[in-house]
Amino acid sequence: MKFSSWPLWLKILIAALSVQTLVLLALGYATVTSLNQTLLQQNQTRLTELRTLLNANIATALFQRDLANIQLLFTRIQHDDSIAYLRLVDDTGQLVATAGTPIKGAIHHTLDIRIDHLTLGKLDFDLSTTDTRRAQQALMWRSFLVAGVTITIAFILLLLLSVWLTRRLRLLTVASELLSTGNPYIKLPDTSNDEVGKLNTAFNSMANSLQQRISDLHAMHTQQKDNLQLAHAEQARLTALLAAMNLGILFVDNHGEVLYYNPAFNDIWQPNDPDQIKGQLATTVLSKTHVAVSNPAAFSDHIARISKPGGGGVLEISMADGRIVTHTIRTIHSNDGEVIGSLWIFEDITHERLTAAQLIYLAERDALTGLYNRHSFESALQTVFQEHERNAQTGALLFIDLDGFKYVNDSFGHYAGDETLIRIAGIMSALVRAGEALYRLGGDEFAILLNSASQTDAQTLASRVVQAIAQTPFQFGGQDIRITSSIGIALFPLHAQDGEMLVARADAAMYQAKLAGKNNWRAYQIEQDSSREMILAMHWNRRIDLALQTELFVPYLQGVYETNTRTLSHYEVLIRMRETPDTPLIPPAQFIPIAEQSGQILAIDRWVLTQSVKILTSHPDIPALAVNLSGRSLDDITLIDFIAELLAHYQLDHTRLMFEITETAALSDLRDAQRTIQALRLMGCSVSLDDFGTGFASFAYLKYLDADILKIDGLFVRNICDEPDNRIFIQAIVDVAHGLGKKTVAECVETVEIYDILKQLGVDMVQGYYLHRPSPIV
Repeated sequence: MKFSSWPLWLKILIAALSVQTLVLLALGYATVTSLNQTLLQQNQTRLTELRTLLNANIATALFQRDLANIQLLFTRIQHDDSIAYLRLVDDTGQLVATAGTPIKGAIHHTLDIRIDHLTLGKLDFDLSTTDTRRAQQALMWRSFLVAGVTITIAFILLLLLSVWLTRRLRLLTVASELLSTGNPYIKLPDTSNDEVGKLNTAFNSMANSLQQRISDLHAMHTQQKDNLQLAHAEQARLTALLAAMNLGILFVDNHGEVLYYNPAFNDIWQPNDPDQIKGQLATTVLSKTHVAVSNPAAFSDHIARISKPGGGGVLEISMADGRIVTHTIRTIHSNDGEVIGSLWIFEDITHERLTAAQLIYLAERDALTGLYNRHSFESALQTVFQEHERNAQTGALLFIDLDGFKYVNDSFGHYAGDETLIRIAGIMSALVRAGEALYRLGGDEFAILLNSASQTDAQTLASRVVQAIAQTPFQFGGQDIRITSSIGIALFPLHAQDGEMLVARADAAMYQAKLAGKNNWRAYQIEQDSSREMILAMHWNRRIDLALQTELFVPYLQGVYETNTRTLSHYEVLIRMRETPDTPLIPPAQFIPIAEQSGQILAIDRWVLTQSVKILTSHPDIPALAVNLSGRSLDDITLIDFIAELLAHYQLDHTRLMFEITETAALSDLRDAQRTIQALRLMGCSVSLDDFGTGFASFAYLKYLDADILKIDGLFVRNICDEPDNRIFIQAIVDVAHGLGKKTVAECVETVEIYDILKQLGVDMVQGYYLHRPSPIV
């Protein structure tokens, strides 16, 4: 492992230890040198002391030649003074005494033994250095021990110090390595003001910059990826949408070549080679298909026109197989407005055309018989008079009503009635020629409009129709039934200058035919129609129409009260009419019968219904309202749906709306009345049978007419004080009603006497001027 690759802390540690070792070596060298000098000085001092001591002790003995004492002195000196060897000679050089043996390495000294200035001999002695060396060695070892401990402690301290000093650098190193491996999400905590802290701060800034850059790149990549995914998803959705469309689609570039087509295009045109469409000219593709067009010349002109720059438009193409296809071209622009191609759209509108034709047929035709309906009749009548103003042509209207049809309906049911109408419609259709149109106006009323015909032509056709219907056999329930017709003829412009008058005159002639014995026809004769009643009826028809259009009807309310408590139970809705907003009110007896004859009562009934619901909605505190329904409304099969939609629209509690149906209307068409009453009660509305008792035999029909309330006709109430028989009738009605779980109402209660009698008879509710006069809603 190279030194350059060593950790920084180890390098610092080795360098510090190296310096410390050199310092300790230098210090040891200086210490040893000083120690040696000290020992030499000590030895010199000792030697000087020994010289003096030895000279003093030996000189006397030597002078006296006391050899024994000298020998003893030598032994003591050798033992006590670390003198390894002693040799004494006198001044003649003769050996006097010796002690010990010479030691290698000892310090040899020569001392002249003197007394004063007299030299007595020479003493050679070897001074032992063992103790000095031992001391020196001991000192050296102590020095080495101290040095070792110092080095060890210094090593540990230097190790800790180097590790502590380099730890931040190691963190920086680790962070740098992580950063180099692609992990920029690192933050160094040490941001002090020293050099390492500044490095850490710079590193954090660099890491933050990298993080931001990576984040930006990631966001950009994610955005690009998302955009690409969105583009692919959008393309997939667009492709799926185009594939699922019923429209044939071609994307055509500026050179007229096909870039894209959907399956619907193949289904519509059936190209010869559907897999090779892309890249071909669109006009070429359209010219090579398995589908033939009805008008090849027009189609070729269209192809040539759209092949030119700016060519386009819409073409309706009729296929030889009966289909109808429209071709539309839309120019495609880029975001900068440059034309990049066009969109060719092909739509098979065959079904739509058939549906539209069917809707037109249904709008113009009667659902039961297939004949033209009243709406078509009114339109045709308006057209006839418009053409008459230009061409001054003459024509005729035959108004046809079946005799005995009501008996078939009541006796054998509506299925028998419908079958009768269908057969008679077929019979009359076979008699109608070109320029003549047969209409069913409703119920058993028909009309034949002759655009251009003389009176003779009209009378001949009327005679043929009467004869054909009368000769047609009908059998229901094993019974042979004979149906006849009454026809009225009105000519224009002889009898009328407008459609409304023509219808009125034809209707009047039809009634003249009925009065003449039915199964006949009559042409309109003004002398037979000059009665005041006919003129008055037409006048009232116009006034009623005007009142409906300009809101000249006014709703009035009259209270119906509980007999026992005189508390208000509910109101009956009555109607008044004005000629103009400022004229007096007109009572209903003057216009209701005429409205029933003309059919205008249907519109009046719906107007009263709508106004009653609005009153209940805007006045939540008032009790229920009872609305009268005419006999004509009972025949209207759309009435129940109208009421249900009205209640749902205004979110009205159904129990707050009541209905009154006259007994005569109910018995005239028992099935319709039963159906209507049942439907109203299922909705939650209660039903009252009005004017009850006028046909007393109608008691038997009560089990079929499931009404909630029987309203006793005023005929029995007005004279109850003077005619005891009326009390018997009323008591019978009350008993029957209570027995069937129904309530009773007596109308025309004008006096307190009448009120008291009705209370005694057990009548549940009363209505009349005695309690409340009709008044408008406040």
